[in-house]
Amino acid sequence: MNFIYFIIFAILIFMSTLIGYKKFRSTTLYALAIGGIVNANFFHAVNYPINCFGLSFGIDSVIYTLFVFCVIVMLIKEDKKSAYLLAFSSIIAIMFSAIMQLVSDLLSVGSSYQVWASFLTFLVSSLASVVAVIVMLEILDRLKDKLSNYLLLILGTFIATIINSIIYYPLSLLIYGTPSNIYIFLLTATIGKVIALLCGLLTLFIINKIDKNKQHQ
Repeated sequence: MNFIYFIIFAILIFMSTLIGYKKFRSTTLYALAIGGIVNANFFHAVNYPINCFGLSFGIDSVIYTLFVFCVIVMLIKEDKKSAYLLAFSSIIAIMFSAIMQLVSDLLSVGSSYQVWASFLTFLVSSLASVVAVIVMLEILDRLKDKLSNYLLLILGTFIATIINSIIYYPLSLLIYGTPSNIYIFLLTATIGKVIALLCGLLTLFIINKIDKNKQHQ
């Protein structure tokens, strides 16, 4: 049942981009992108494992893909500048959250390796996302008029998640060490991102229908 709930959660979180889409598209995308990328650093399979078929899933794979989805939709529906503003505003929110956590930890429990390791992990997450977003947007912007919106979403999600993983996982493993079940986490993260991408494609289909109907009104 947990796997079904996981899928339902993914569908609902992506469908939330449709809330007030006609009038408040940018506001909704900003809220979800920031919430997605910041909370992906907290609610991962290590801290909050979701047992499905004996495997540990995490909602971070879904909500980080949601962040990528919002950036790509902003590029498709607006322009590259708007997509960059959305992406970097979200990444800055990671660092703000990291600094708040660091200060709180230092004042409450004092300095320790765990405290600084957590902060460094946020830094790594930000770095990985910056590189992933820049590469993704520069490639997609060149292909924007050549590929369909759906292919742009598939390609962009693939580029961003692969680059983010290549940078984030090795560096975070240097900080915390390699867990014995690292391959399980990589597998479930990949499955989660595929599910999220499918939800994103469905949501983009509905968004395109909304925009098309709006043009005919």
